[in-house]
Amino acid sequence: MGIFDEPKIAIPGIFLIYFIVVGALAAAGNIGAASAVAVFGSVLIYVTVALIMRSATTEAFYVAGRDVGAIPIGSSIASNWMSGASFVSMAGAIAILGYDGLPYIIGWTLGYVIAAVLIGPFVRRSGTYTVPEFIETRAGGWPVARLIAVLMLFIVSFTYLVAQLVATGVIIGRFLGISAIIGAMLGSLFVILFAGTGGWRSVVWVQVTQYWVLIVAYWIGFLLAAAKAGIFKPWPHIGYGGLLSQLEAREVAFGLKPFTEPFKVGFAGGSGLVNWILGALALMLGTVGLPHVLSQFYLVKDVRTARYGVGWGLTFIALLYLTAPVYAILARYAFSNVWGMPIDQAQTVGWIEKWMPTGLIHIVDKNANGLLDPAELAFHKDIVVIGMPDMWGLAWWVAVVVAVGGLAAALSTANGLLMVMTVGATRDIYKRFINPNVSEEREVWIGRGMLLLLALISAGAGARAIQDPTFSKYVALLVGWAFVFAASSFTPAVILGIFWKGLNRTGMIAGMFIGMAVALPYVLGLGLLGWQPVVIAGAKIGTIAWGVVGFLVNLVVSVVVSLATGGEKANTPEIIEFVDRMKIPE
Repeated sequence: MGIFDEPKIAIPGIFLIYFIVVGALAAAGNIGAASAVAVFGSVLIYVTVALIMRSATTEAFYVAGRDVGAIPIGSSIASNWMSGASFVSMAGAIAILGYDGLPYIIGWTLGYVIAAVLIGPFVRRSGTYTVPEFIETRAGGWPVARLIAVLMLFIVSFTYLVAQLVATGVIIGRFLGISAIIGAMLGSLFVILFAGTGGWRSVVWVQVTQYWVLIVAYWIGFLLAAAKAGIFKPWPHIGYGGLLSQLEAREVAFGLKPFTEPFKVGFAGGSGLVNWILGALALMLGTVGLPHVLSQFYLVKDVRTARYGVGWGLTFIALLYLTAPVYAILARYAFSNVWGMPIDQAQTVGWIEKWMPTGLIHIVDKNANGLLDPAELAFHKDIVVIGMPDMWGLAWWVAVVVAVGGLAAALSTANGLLMVMTVGATRDIYKRFINPNVSEEREVWIGRGMLLLLALISAGAGARAIQDPTFSKYVALLVGWAFVFAASSFTPAVILGIFWKGLNRTGMIAGMFIGMAVALPYVLGLGLLGWQPVVIAGAKIGTIAWGVVGFLVNLVVSVVVSLATGGEKANTPEIIEFVDRMKIPE
């Protein structure tokens, strides 16, 4: 038996070697080499974990052998869920938007709770392997339903994946001083290495590793910055009130609206209370229908493990989500320290001087008075987390740790998304419609080929998105669009499919089609083509908030069409038994 056959020895061993090498280089004064080894060494760790957990069976490739325990699946769920948008952009969005950025945290958190508690266990109980297979089974084995579900899966997952590759490219590019486009290409290459070795079995254990890397990195930067700011009273999450009061006093003194004042900036191209509420609801509803989230529930051995895994996943996610607002206030307070300075003096402040060449910070003396007004200091929201060590004068290695964590976050979600699309192309299309009698070995190799093809296509799209400032400026917004598409296509089908026997295949497919037809043009028109937003109750409805409209249209069409075409009577006894079986306690 080789070392790669014993994970409990091999994985801690490679971490130990990693720390020794990075520490030795740093102790010798080779800071640049230590930083590079730390970043690329973390990727090498993930590749090694993927190799250790490799497998060539279809069950391992598609559902990780269905033997993942509660704590590992909780870590994997959290890692899969918290993307580059959560790690890099969420705190930045709150720092820029203030109160108006809260729909991200409220929507994603509540949506995950609903998906995990009310949907996940039933999906696992269904006995299916994929979301399209669930849709087809619920439609009584109607193959058209599976084809349409795969189409929707690709629209949702591809949008999400492009955002992750943009985040990956930005992190790699900024840290190594190379083009973000090359960074996105490297990100795709890394994902191929992780997922190609063993499908979901490799991906889920790589995600477990990445979760602990990203959360430790996130908290190291946060705790050290909080210590510098003096908000351990007795703990940063409950002791930052004084810092927030000082920040808002400065904002008022400079003629700005306070950080916590609601509806002053807008959200995702809209504005007002209605847009804010609908935005949070759309993110919540979209979470319930995201294929890469639902797929996690297929990987555990039973429903009991799924429920415990959900609890651990929520705990692990909370460690980041409850910290992001404090991160945002720490960053905005650091920015406020330079307001009112002479422009020449502000440009020589250490962290501003370092980050200005990257284009993430802009200083323009708009009124030519020689002093830096708040509106003359523009910052990209992604700098809030990755630039935090510089803002608060922390040691060089803290920035490296945060970069390693951000890379882990972006790659972990990209892993899951690419696997969902690969399984959709292989099991739901190739095996279902092209070659049902394919051998297990050939099926796995077909899956690897699909993985390579999809990764290359996604890398090209990610590179194109980085070139377009509309995409590259808004990773979190692009991720939000994926939630809109999921809410408008899968969410009603999954909820009604589990809880309402009256849903028949005609209603299900009509709802998915029309829901997506309502969502897609509005998002693309408003987000990319400059359309004017629809106004409801005096509020402009942005791209993300529109997801609620897509969801409601899908829901109403599904119900009306189902009732008009026979409702429950149109379903076969097998479909009724399938719905009943999902609810039998295990």
